[in-house]
Amino acid sequence: MNELALTLLEAFHAGDSAAIDRIHQQLPQVKYGARAEAAAFPLTLSEAQTVIARENGAQSWGEMRLRFKLQDRDYGDALEQFKGLVHAKDAGKLDALLTAQPALKSTLDDPHFWFGSTALIIVKEHIDVVDVLLKHGADINARSQWWAGDFHILEVTSTQAARQLIERGAQITVHAAAEQGWLDWLEDAVAQDPSIVNQRGGDGKTPLHYARDPAVMDWLLERGADPEARDLDHASTPLQWMLGERNLDAAREFVKRGAQVDIFAAVMLGEQALVAGALAAHPEAIRARVNQPGYDLAPPADGSHQYVYTFNAAGLSPHQAALEFEHTDIFAGLIERSPPDVQLLAYCAAGDREAAEGVAAADPQIVPQLPESDRRQLIHAAWTAKADVVDLMAALGFDLHIRDDDLMTPLHAAAFHGFADVIRVLLAADDDPPLDWRNGYGGTPLGTCMYGRRHSWRADGDFPASMQLLVEAGSEVKAEWLPTGDAAVDAVLRAGIAAGGEA
Repeated sequence: MNELALTLLEAFHAGDSAAIDRIHQQLPQVKYGARAEAAAFPLTLSEAQTVIARENGAQSWGEMRLRFKLQDRDYGDALEQFKGLVHAKDAGKLDALLTAQPALKSTLDDPHFWFGSTALIIVKEHIDVVDVLLKHGADINARSQWWAGDFHILEVTSTQAARQLIERGAQITVHAAAEQGWLDWLEDAVAQDPSIVNQRGGDGKTPLHYARDPAVMDWLLERGADPEARDLDHASTPLQWMLGERNLDAAREFVKRGAQVDIFAAVMLGEQALVAGALAAHPEAIRARVNQPGYDLAPPADGSHQYVYTFNAAGLSPHQAALEFEHTDIFAGLIERSPPDVQLLAYCAAGDREAAEGVAAADPQIVPQLPESDRRQLIHAAWTAKADVVDLMAALGFDLHIRDDDLMTPLHAAAFHGFADVIRVLLAADDDPPLDWRNGYGGTPLGTCMYGRRHSWRADGDFPASMQLLVEAGSEVKAEWLPTGDAAVDAVLRAGIAAGGEA
């Protein structure tokens, strides 16, 4: 496999047009920019490996290597049992399994888990499980295998767990030291290698991305740490990472130290002066949306910009950020600076029917002339349980069948989280709801609801009620879904089958 990456690397540096196209299409660091920028990228072997992996349907080189390993070595059902017990953090059953299935020891350090994580990284806060894995031969310093940068077990770890892991042989990294505030260790390490202050770690973050303590921030900055460095997976600065974690105190410390303040940071921090400064520097920011082209300070990223995780959704405007943080004065100030189409979307987001209808009445063509990225705000409203906003946008004539990049309609979005109130509004407003439309993963709205019942991260959905609405509207039910283990859901599905809705 490595020969393929080496061949690609050599062809790219030789200026081969096809190689440049492959890099532009697949490499996360350049695929959102122009081809000329991709052609000038200082490609390394590891990045060529990422391209090969992406071309073969894997997220990372480590994931692709693991696939080949599993083709050559069959662990049978034992591997799935192992992964399930790791997720369950069940030390006793895991010990018994590894004792009974010694072949599993050869895969303990493989990237079987999210973001290429090892089993030890998954259980690092559960020392009894850590001890079981170490007993059976796991390497406590084996890193994850992720395209943007490998995580060490001590990164993103509680102080108590970190100290227990060090006692068991975990080696301190510059990122862990920055996170924990271990300045003595940092002093010794930088004396040996001054470049570590900008060293990339997990997700391609630098030590400054991990710093929460102002003293650590100052120590790193004084030694040349770059306050505007963007991690590789989320294209976000240290300031933006702190806001992504809603750590406003640490974010303000970065601002005090001169970090560039984008419009979303200014809004979240709730300071009119910062908002004015962000708009003066970048007037186009009044139209900015998180993780969408057009505003380079919160750009699209392979793993989504860090602000996506702040709000659990992509595509937010500064106005929506102000609403989320309940900064009504900031919202009003943004409205004053906004053109009518931006005002319309902001009023919709606020659920202000009178103001939104006033803007639409002044220009009857304003909704159909909105760009697709703005019309997709209906999907965002459905995704975030804003039934009143969905109702308002439907009344204004927004396209109820619009799709996002994953081919999700508003109905799919609401179904994924089980937002029955939103589904009810969408069905009532639509004479021909897209009940049989499939998203990019092959799911109808009802199928998406079934999947979301297991995988949604929201706790406010009502899946039985959502499924009932979709079944009563005419959705086809798959008999293979039964039983689900939920009596209320099973009753809805059986009723659908009895009524002739079985697929």
